[in-house]
Amino acid sequence: MMRRFPKFGFRKNRFNRNPELEKLNLGSLAYHIEKGHLNPDEPITMRGLVEAGVLSKITKGVKLLGKGSDKFSALKTPINLEITDASTEAINAVKSTREGQ
Repeated sequence: MMRRFPKFGFRKNRFNRNPELEKLNLGSLAYHIEKGHLNPDEPITMRGLVEAGVLSKITKGVKLLGKGSDKFSALKTPINLEITDASTEAINAVKSTREGQ
């Protein structure tokens, strides 16, 4: 009788409504801008990040994190990012490069 009925258990993913975003640190973004993989004069999109080799693939979106903000602020070039989400530290670092112009 146990084999006739499928077993339904608790699955954590069923209740997890937050999409898993790809994480991008400001330090790695600054590295790829310095190496010339990304052009800071043009808007940096999610597709551009994949084409430049910064990220391997994007499933749900990209979240910008503030790790390496000191390397990013050393660039002193304002950039235009089109991404899904960002941390408050990353937003402040990007805004500070725009104000320094």
